[in-house]
Order: sequence, then structure tokens, then C-alpha cells
Amino acid sequence: MPDDFQTDVDKVEEPFHEQPTVKDLAPLPKETAYSWPPPQRIVRKRQGISPGMRILLIILATALVGGGLGFIIYAATTQYHAQLTTQATVQAQSTLSGQNTALAKTQVVVQATNSALATAQAAILATATAQTGATATASATDNMGTATVTALENLLSNDTSGNPTLTDDLTDNTGGNRWDEGLTGNGNTGCFFNQDYHAREAQTNFLQPCYADATNFSNFVYEIQMTIDQGSQGGILFRADKSRGQFYLFRVGTDGSFTLEIYSNNASVKMLSSGISNAINAGYGQENDIAVLTDKNSLYLYVNQQLVTAATDSTLSAGQIGVAAIDYGMPTEVEFSNAQVWKL
Repeated sequence: MPDDFQTDVDKVEEPFHEQPTVKDLAPLPKETAYSWPPPQRIVRKRQGISPGMRILLIILATALVGGGLGFIIYAATTQYHAQLTTQATVQAQSTLSGQNTALAKTQVVVQATNSALATAQAAILATATAQTGATATASATDNMGTATVTALENLLSNDTSGNPTLTDDLTDNTGGNRWDEGLTGNGNTGCFFNQDYHAREAQTNFLQPCYADATNFSNFVYEIQMTIDQGSQGGILFRADKSRGQFYLFRVGTDGSFTLEIYSNNASVKMLSSGISNAINAGYGQENDIAVLTDKNSLYLYVNQQLVTAATDSTLSAGQIGVAAIDYGMPTEVEFSNAQVWKL
């Protein structure tokens, strides 16, 4: 390092520092005096809720809780009723569907052969024809005059006043008329004797015809006592051809209804008349006297010696007589007794 630089440094003078005087110094703080024990602190109490405000708050809280519970109950009740409505709707639809299915089944024409009886069961057309017989509100004789009805009832009385051509009490098959006998389907369908003559049908929408094979009549009066023990309807056959499955059927129900039909090939092909008559003893176990008077194309039907309907038809002119049990929804059994025929 050069000497002249060091020299210069040595020549640097010290700065002047002025010494403070007494008056320039700040006074020292006084020493604080402490006492023991320290004074007790004064704590200010918080102001409480007034009784009126407390009651108001309780009322508001109760209202809120009650409102909440009410809403919950309302929502639950609404949901419950909605579920009930839905279930009822589903059940109603299911019931309606079942009814529609049952109605569709009854509209099917079915046929079957009863080999045990060497005869055929007649299938029923359960259409408006059958329904009319069950729902009609007036007798077919309402369209006839009183004098005409009385005259036709007197005609029956006159035509049955003589000795009958056929008399069969139907306690057994010894009368020589060769009534069908035999049961099928575990004994629940067929024709048999048991004190009286019975026709039994267990298949829905079928009828069981029971023919007197040895008979053949054209113009006649055919009368028989009939009692429906269970099921739907019973009736009589006339001018029948067993081999072809054709006949007139006059059937009577436990509800007081009646129907006159023509059957061919064991199926209903034409309804000639139907209705409801007060002459019929309605209900189970009620005996009714059933009769038909045939004179060429004129057909007159009676129950308990009262005219219930009349028709004109030339389809069948002669044939066998018989009886029938008709199943319109439940197994049917009908018993018959005291068959009589008067030739005209």
C-alpha cells in the first residue's frame, strides 16, 4: 500500500461529540408502589332474559316443533293414501283383467265327446244369447194378450187330461225308455239313477244331455218335475237326434230365468226366446214342473202349468226326449222325476 495513502488516513480528524448536559436528560419515571392483597375486581353481571321473552321463545319453539311434526305427519299420510290408491287401482285393474279374461273364455265354443255314455256333451255359446236369459227383465208372454195366454194354458190342461203315452217315475231304468247311464271325470259328470234320475255336469260352459234313447215323438206334450240341487241351470230336450247332437233345449235357472235354443252338432246355433218368469220357483232345492207342447212348427213352453214363452220354428220335427244339466260357472247337478208324454 502506498505511504501517502496511509498518511492521509492518519490525518483524518476525529468528529466532535458534544457532551449532554443535565437538562437535556429525560426524567426517570417514578417507581410504582404495589399493595397486597390486590383489590377485588368488580364483575358486572350479564342481564338475564325477561320472563315475558322466555315465554315468547317457548311458544315459538313449540310452534316450530308442532309445525314440523304436522308436516311430517301430513307427508306420511299423503304417501300412505297414495300407496292405498295405487294398490286399489292395481287391484281394480287386475279384477277387470280377470273379468275380461273370464268373459273371453265364455265366448269360446268348445266341444267334447262322452265315450262312456256313447253321447256328446253340448258346448254352450256363452254370449249375449246366454246373458240375455239371465238378465232379461220381462217374460216373453208380456207381448201376448191375456186371453191368448189363458187359452194356451187351457190347451195344456186339455191335452194332458187323458192317459199319457209314456209314464216313467225315473226311480230306475226299468221303464223301457233306455235313459243314458254312466259317469266320467271321477264321477262328477254324467247321468245316473239315485232314487230319481240325475244329470251332473262339472265342466264350466258345458251341458250334460241325458237322452231317453228308445223314445221318438213329433207332436206331443212332454212334462217332467225338475229340482236343481246345485249349480246353474237344468232343462229338457225334445225332438232330439242323439247321433247328430241336435235338439231343442228349454233350460231354467235358479234365478228365475229361462231360454229356448236349438242345438246342432252339440253346439247352440240359435236362441228362439229368453226371459224371466215369476212362474219359476227360484233357488236351490225348489221343484218346478217343466213342460213343452209341440204342434207342428209351434212350440209352447210352460213352468208349473203357466205359459212362459212360445216360438215358431221348423228346424226339427221329431225325435227323442231327454233332460240336461248346464254348468254356467259352477258344477251343476239336477234331479228329475215323473216323466210323462201325451201324443197329440
